Amino acid sequence: MKKLLTIVLLVFSLSALAQEKTPVTEADYTNSSVEMADVMRGDGKIYVLVGVILIIFIGITGYLISTDRKISKLEKNLHS
Repeated sequence: MKKLLTIVLLVFSLSALAQEKTPVTEADYTNSSVEMADVMRGDGKIYVLVGVILIIFIGITGYLISTDRKISKLEKNLHS
């Protein structure tokens, strides 16, 4: 029963769209600028974004290194 319900819900969810489809034009293929990045670079906010991403990356890397050291210490204590 659960499998049937899941399949029915998946079939109905396929018809639900998050946004309307817009037609792709020739201008879309020749567009080489990214408006959001240009605006952020112009306002100086791109550096804030890069800084935040860098801080998150450093934090995740530090957490992984710390966790690895703790696990290594536990493994050494377990084998002793």
